[in-house]
Amino acid sequence: MKKIKDKKINENNLTESIIIASSPLNYQIEIIKKIGFNDLPQLIIISDHLVEEYTENVRLTKTSIKKYFNYPKTLPFIARHGSDIVGYIIGVPLEYFSNDPSFQNDNNLGQKNTIYTYAFVILEKFKKNGYAKTLKRVYLSWAKKKGFKFVSGHVREGITKNFRYKVEILKKFNNWNGTGKIFEYYRKIL
Repeated sequence: MKKIKDKKINENNLTESIIIASSPLNYQIEIIKKIGFNDLPQLIIISDHLVEEYTENVRLTKTSIKKYFNYPKTLPFIARHGSDIVGYIIGVPLEYFSNDPSFQNDNNLGQKNTIYTYAFVILEKFKKNGYAKTLKRVYLSWAKKKGFKFVSGHVREGITKNFRYKVEILKKFNNWNGTGKIFEYYRKIL
């Protein structure tokens, strides 16, 4: 039987990454250059934590992992505690969504200056100890270094009030993507 190579998923099972930040508490943030089969199950399980708020569409699959963990076209970061993945954040250039109606209100579409936060999740037990904040800071710093001027995203109505930085709400969506909830599409200057 001939083995088919998958260029976006590393067939030797090991994730290829660069450690961007680490702490003496066995926590590290990595940018993923190529995801390995060994990390797929953890990523899929973590994505389950987004389903309640955002619907089944956000659950990662092998296909969506290949699409969104696609460095350098995207900015995929994972957070690890020891050898376990405890969260991830994925930035995608706004132009990936040029045919999606929920992005048509953004006048930066086509300007190649905005990174869209496609997904951001940290397991509950790691939320209160600064892991999420560190992961987000690393992501925003890298986006700026890559030449992006803005970051955007969709969040549940009211969430942006908790942001520590100023954002502009470009549009609100009732029942966004079938969630039954109101979501805000925001943009922030990097």
